[in-house]
Amino acid sequence: MIVFLLMIVVAGEFRVRTVEVEGNEYFKESAIKKVMLTRPANLLRKGIFSEDIFRGDIEAIQSLYIYEGFLDAEVVHDLRYDSIDNRVDISVKVTEGGQYFTESVHFRGNAVVHGDSLALKMTLRPGKVFDRRKVDTDNYIIKYSYDDLGYADVEVESDYNVDNYTVDVTHRITEGEQQHVGQVELLGLKRTRPSIVVRELRIAEGDLLRYARILDSQRRLYRLGVFTTIRTRIEDTGIAGHKNVQFILTERNRAVMNLRIGYGTRDIVRFGVGATHYNMFGRAWQGKIEGKLSFVEQRINGQVTFPRTFLLPGNLGLGFFVKRLEEIGYVTQSLGGNVSTRFELRKNELSVKYELERIHTYYAADDSTDTDLLHGIIVGWIRDRRDDPFYTKKGSYIGANVEMSGIILPSDVDYVRPTAQWRVFTPIADVVLAAVIKAGMVMAVSPTSEVPVYKRFYCGGTSSVRGYSERSIGPLDENDNPLGGRFLGECSAEVRFPIYKILGGVLFIDGGNIWIEREEITPSLRWGIGLGLRLKSFLGSVRLDYGFKLRREEEETAGVLHFAIGEAF
Repeated sequence: MIVFLLMIVVAGEFRVRTVEVEGNEYFKESAIKKVMLTRPANLLRKGIFSEDIFRGDIEAIQSLYIYEGFLDAEVVHDLRYDSIDNRVDISVKVTEGGQYFTESVHFRGNAVVHGDSLALKMTLRPGKVFDRRKVDTDNYIIKYSYDDLGYADVEVESDYNVDNYTVDVTHRITEGEQQHVGQVELLGLKRTRPSIVVRELRIAEGDLLRYARILDSQRRLYRLGVFTTIRTRIEDTGIAGHKNVQFILTERNRAVMNLRIGYGTRDIVRFGVGATHYNMFGRAWQGKIEGKLSFVEQRINGQVTFPRTFLLPGNLGLGFFVKRLEEIGYVTQSLGGNVSTRFELRKNELSVKYELERIHTYYAADDSTDTDLLHGIIVGWIRDRRDDPFYTKKGSYIGANVEMSGIILPSDVDYVRPTAQWRVFTPIADVVLAAVIKAGMVMAVSPTSEVPVYKRFYCGGTSSVRGYSERSIGPLDENDNPLGGRFLGECSAEVRFPIYKILGGVLFIDGGNIWIEREEITPSLRWGIGLGLRLKSFLGSVRLDYGFKLRREEEETAGVLHFAIGEAF
């Protein structure tokens, strides 16, 4: 036995060769393996065996059965080590036992809320499979029901008795006394006007004391962007049925300067500088001015954001911009301003922007110019469920907007330009599978007969179809400059994996195309495939990708190297 243990220590890391499950009848083997982190090695997974992780896997299997009512389930295992190949074979044996069902749910001590009303809200009901997690869930539901009526001191003790595969659940309720708000105190304010804070609160003196309203007030105050921490404290007033509520607030620094330096395949070196004031005049107004300088873009823009759109709970922004953008085949110089409003509803964001813009377009090939005055309205919707916007591991992102010019207000160019994209991220162990689909179209509206070059779609490049240079996919004019298209379709998929600490890698495939006329649209796309490196930094993900063209045409290069900061999507 001692010799065997020494062999294991000397051999070092063992890799998982096989995982077998037996004794399972209720769950399929695939469902059990799905909750396990210990899995055999494959192309994307090292499969290194860890006793701590495997111990957690056994607990996860046990919980899987318990949550389906198998309270007597037992899970044992057998590990067979191969010290020659440094492999381990794992056998998991399940003894399921009988399944338990909820027999009854009782409420004791409730006088304010009738038991029948509470029973309708319970997640555990007679005749259903018993899941002991739901006992705690129902306990919270009862407390929430009383909190909504102002019984902030309610206490609920929940337990259950098991007998012959049936379970009786009992909730014992101590209702306490109905509470009202005494005084609402704001502590820690130095620069912010109290009226700005009071406007966001969901409670006031004399209201029923509801913790849900206090939490909602905290969320609303955080959205102001003025406070770094917001704590609450409940204190007795000495008057029966009344309690004071204190909000302890810590204000953030009023002004912040930032300097950004970046690099991109197209604009080479780029510099950015900006200043932000988060609490102008103590009213939670946010003022921002930024500048950007690169080989292809020079820009100055500023904006003031107000926390409310008049009396509505959405912010209001007033902005201006001056920019010069050098594209392939033409240069635009723009001067304009905008008014925008944005509303948040759970994880949905709705926005409306009106923009007045004077665009001067210079065409280098024939030394001609155009000048357009646009009155544009952009309506947007975003649903963001990503766990992290910079280093996303799971979740989804959906965005859609419709840009209109000349439809409501007179404009030199009349068009409608809807676009949409959908991104999805799925983790598998340490690997992240990511995918995106993008689509868009632009239509000229009478009397405009042609969509201007700066509103057309272009395809190919660092954040489009990798393996192709910027805007190289699609028709060209007589000077080999991209014409752009009125219709766009793109899709991408990536496998993102760690290599060492802050260094990661990616395998990707991109597809996309543009079309000028509706009749030209086909499923045929230009495809690029490749691999890249990722370096985590405070600026975001620094990426280096090399894409190869699939089915490349004559005189096309085999591929293109791309360098940028930030993920492709």
